[in-house]
Amino acid sequence: MIADYSHDTAQARCLRTRLADRLTASGALAADWRPAFMAVPRHPFVPRIFIPDPDGAYTPLDGTTPGSRTRWLEHVYADDICITQLDGDPGLWDQALSAGRVDAAAMTCTSSQPSLIAHMLGALDVHQGHRVLEAGTGTGYNAALLCHRTDESRVATIDIDPVLVSQAADTLALAGYRPACRDADAADGWPECAPFDRIIATASFPRIPCAWVAQLADEGVILANLHRPLGGGALARLVATGDKASGRFLQQPGGFMPTRNHGSPSAYQVFQQVADDADRADADEVDLDLAEVLGHPEARFLAALLCPGVDELRLSYPDAPDERWVLAPDGSWAFTVVGADGVRVRQGGPRKLYEEVTGTYRTWAALGRPDRSKFGLTVGGDGAHRVWLGTLDGPGWDLPA
Repeated sequence: MIADYSHDTAQARCLRTRLADRLTASGALAADWRPAFMAVPRHPFVPRIFIPDPDGAYTPLDGTTPGSRTRWLEHVYADDICITQLDGDPGLWDQALSAGRVDAAAMTCTSSQPSLIAHMLGALDVHQGHRVLEAGTGTGYNAALLCHRTDESRVATIDIDPVLVSQAADTLALAGYRPACRDADAADGWPECAPFDRIIATASFPRIPCAWVAQLADEGVILANLHRPLGGGALARLVATGDKASGRFLQQPGGFMPTRNHGSPSAYQVFQQVADDADRADADEVDLDLAEVLGHPEARFLAALLCPGVDELRLSYPDAPDERWVLAPDGSWAFTVVGADGVRVRQGGPRKLYEEVTGTYRTWAALGRPDRSKFGLTVGGDGAHRVWLGTLDGPGWDLPA
């Protein structure tokens, strides 16, 4: 469904100005990107959205219904994501309308948080004439911003969901933009449109695809979030140098939904498989609580990068101490409890997750507690990933495939 551009009323323009003002005041929106945020309305790209309920269900909000228009516009022009698809199933919208709400396992399309997009577009450093690839078309709003900034004939956008690509292309055309749109796996890039001066990912990939490095022009830039179940918000800005791409992580954290080809079991699903074993495991006295380790954003950033597949779960009980768990898809697990006698850990499975996660914290602390912008990433043409601190020849860690 496509929103009519006649809905760009004075109210919508006022809300758009308010959002741009707030993004500018916060430092998220650079002066050279403000004209794009003012010119490109967000609401036609999100004519209907799902509002998450506290109990985990979703309530539909239809912007084409006159009685919902004001509330819808307030949501659209807030600095927040707009959820437009659940479980990859367009049919859930009709179910939600019929029942008033709907249950779903996962969000599968959103319009990203405007402040995050503003930060990323500023860091991308797009100039007129640059050829840009967007990995993750979604609603098409970000592609519209790119088209406004540079020549639309130099913008290509790709998404694995053909329904999303078709809807985005139609809305982009209504907005007056006609970038190249394709439904395919974004990890393969778009060889026919390469080389690219800029590649920006608005979906989260576990590794930077080799195809992106190969399709970069000399001194081209990749800006992408590395997906980690632990989060951490690792946004890497890499510059092509020969057959490699290398650069630092942005200080601004940011994350996106993982690509549909790279999903992993949830922490709760793993917990259900190992809960009985955990009840029988011995408890050992330790010096670090997992809640303390994962509670520091920069320590969590490094743990997420260096502990592949690890996710967390927080369990609270009315009459017992809280538990902080870390779990991995292979059935490895660990959790800590803080009591009157100190911190105790129980763990099991093939990996020693307590040692892995707390080990990254000890390393980070020993290095002087650096912030994330001091860390960098080099991606080789063969797909090798190496995280480093300070300089390319500084302390480093190879990321497992």
